[in-house]
Amino acid sequence: MYKYDEFINPKVERMSREEMRARQLKKLQSHLKYAYENCTYYRERFNSVALEPKDITQIEDYYGIPFSTKNDLIENQRKAPPFGGLLGANPDDLTRLYIAPGPIAIPFTNEDFDSFSKVFAKGLYLCGARKQDIVNVTTTFHWVIAGDILSEGFRKIGCAVIPGGAGMSRAHIEMMRLTGTTVIFAFTTFMEHLGDVANEMGIDPARDLSLRLLIIAGDIRKNETKEKLKDIFDAEVREIYASADLGIVAAECSEGGGMHISEDYVVEIIDPETGEHAPLDEGGEIATSEVCRKAMPIIRYRTGDITEGVNLEPCPCGRTSPRLKRILGRKSEIAKIKGMFVNPQDVDRVLRKYPELGRFQIIVDRPKQMDELTIKVEFSGVDNRDNLASILGSEVKDTIRLTPNILLVNPGNIPDTASVLVDKRRV
Repeated sequence: MYKYDEFINPKVERMSREEMRARQLKKLQSHLKYAYENCTYYRERFNSVALEPKDITQIEDYYGIPFSTKNDLIENQRKAPPFGGLLGANPDDLTRLYIAPGPIAIPFTNEDFDSFSKVFAKGLYLCGARKQDIVNVTTTFHWVIAGDILSEGFRKIGCAVIPGGAGMSRAHIEMMRLTGTTVIFAFTTFMEHLGDVANEMGIDPARDLSLRLLIIAGDIRKNETKEKLKDIFDAEVREIYASADLGIVAAECSEGGGMHISEDYVVEIIDPETGEHAPLDEGGEIATSEVCRKAMPIIRYRTGDITEGVNLEPCPCGRTSPRLKRILGRKSEIAKIKGMFVNPQDVDRVLRKYPELGRFQIIVDRPKQMDELTIKVEFSGVDNRDNLASILGSEVKDTIRLTPNILLVNPGNIPDTASVLVDKRRV
């Protein structure tokens, strides 16, 4: 078994909270100055509260900057595509462009992608990935950044990376057995699903596969899920908190007790209703800034994710950073389903092309181990119901990159007061 008590940067990972706060303030001041001078979006937000980067002399001053949300970024880019006022680099220097659900166009220069992948490498290393590992990355590799950035993060550690991608469950099992894969990165529900598929194939995941480490993310999970996965695969299970917009904000070491918050992020826990700071032990919504990217800085970003809170107890691993506790769910109506955000506005854009369609609801459930997405739509037509449902399923899938069940119902079936999003999952 590989050691998990090794550090990438012992000086930083073991520094006192006061030293870390001073270090973050210095990086934050530089980053805010850059964003103010190069991104009209952030300059306008600063100016709206009569604040300038030179006024940020302590972390508390930074709290005066207005929050941004996913919808803010979407709307800003929609008004002036492709980047709105968020672009902080010369367009000629851009070398990568990813589309996050929303949609949000996320640009990178070579320097940005390198620094961002180092952030991922630190988080994956903290989870336990090492140079000797063969890694299966099971996230999507097209449009979104997930597959590329995770692969590059693992490669910076020195791992051999297999771009497994999403879906094709049986192929994942066969490939992992063939190559002796030792580490897998997967969304939590897909990892559970792979265990079931292996058993259906007559393969014992613990005996017939070589997995020693599962790194999971992307889904709301039950408390007992990690232990269940550990038993199925006879492997250690580590968790990260990450998103396409932000990167790996926090990662779990071998001691558990939460996910160590990366020094590359300034994290706040706020009351989801008021936006005021919440007691860390009571939890709340996560808001954060990253301090490494220049092509598109993300500053004081409300994630919509609700956490149980922050663990401030010393960690036996020796790292001094606070640990983010379990993610309980999402505040906003942008649902996270199978690790992907689903914006009701995207669904609405598809449905409103058809005059015979009316009010709709997005219904998310987890009757077994995998999220199920149903879109209930009022239908006033008299024929072609089945054909239209099939067409809508295909068009919605093309838009949100998830396959929905389309349920056409009679007008009036969805009350005027009904929520657009109904999340029936239980954690």
